[in-house]
Parts: sequence; structure tokens; C-alpha cells
Amino acid sequence: MNELQELEMQHYLGRAKNALQEYLVHKLLFPKVYLDADWNGEKFDVLAIDRAGVGDVHGVRLVRREPGRREPSVHSAYLERAVSESLTSFTDLSGHFRYLAVFCIEPNKVIWKPSEAIKSQCLAADGVGRVGILYVDVTKEDVKPEVLLKPERFRSSKEIIELTDRFVAAHDPNVEFRE
Repeated sequence: MNELQELEMQHYLGRAKNALQEYLVHKLLFPKVYLDADWNGEKFDVLAIDRAGVGDVHGVRLVRREPGRREPSVHSAYLERAVSESLTSFTDLSGHFRYLAVFCIEPNKVIWKPSEAIKSQCLAADGVGRVGILYVDVTKEDVKPEVLLKPERFRSSKEIIELTDRFVAAHDPNVEFRE
């Protein structure tokens, strides 16, 4: 990838993160939002903590839809593999809500839809919680995530609450609401 392509990819990533940040700001009540967050040793492209930093933790990871691929159906095999690899151990992370966001950098692509196997892989082992899947087309003028699979809340724990308190105390959010 040359320097111009790298810069263009940074712009696409930035637009996707901004769209996801805006999505969470509208979805949550007074969230604190962090971009490129290291959450307990795990990387999230966007992390939001609801209710001014004392509520549920929402973590989002991006998966890029590779440009130039021929996709005969909405269930693309290569994208299924990429999402499946990203989901590996994702259901075991700390946090109440988890999302994978597939982002597209080619205009006029058919929206990818997760297969039944991917939907099954999104579920927590004990059945309490499901990873949500969002789709973000960054080629559009008005970039808005589309919900492909609604997330469900994972179990909470004392450790998550303590981790949240430490994280909020040690990091400055990119977006927060103050009185």
C-alpha cells in the first residue's frame, strides 16, 4: 500500500469510527466515548461507557470489507471468515455490549448479511449475551451504521465494574457530556 492509499484508508477508518461514535452517543444516555481504547489488554476501535462513565460498557471492533472482491451473494465467504476470526474469543471479553462493525470502502456494494453460523457464533457460551453486528458504508455522504444483528447484554460482574471505574479515572474521553 502506497502513502496515498494509506492516507485514504486512515480517512475511511476515521469516518467509520466517527459514525460508530455518533451511533453510540445517540443510543446511550450521557456516554463517555473513547476512540482506539485499550480495555483490559484488548483493543477496541470505539468504547463507550454509559451514564457518564458509571453504566454499561459498549465495545466496538472494526472489520474491513476488502475492496475489489467479486461477491456472488450477500454471504461472502471471505468476509464470513474475517468476521468469524474476529469473533473468536470476543464473547469472552469483559464488557456488557460488544459489536463487530463491518465497514465498506467501495460504493454501491450489496450489504453483507451474517450467515446462521455467524449468528450462532455471536452468542455467549452460556446464552446470556450476543455480539451485535453493524454495517458501515463509509463511501456515502451521510455515514450511518446499519444494525445487522442486534446486540444482547452479557453478564456483568464486580470485575467489570471495577475495571470501568479504573478506566474512566485514567483516560480522557473523546466525547463526554457535562452539566
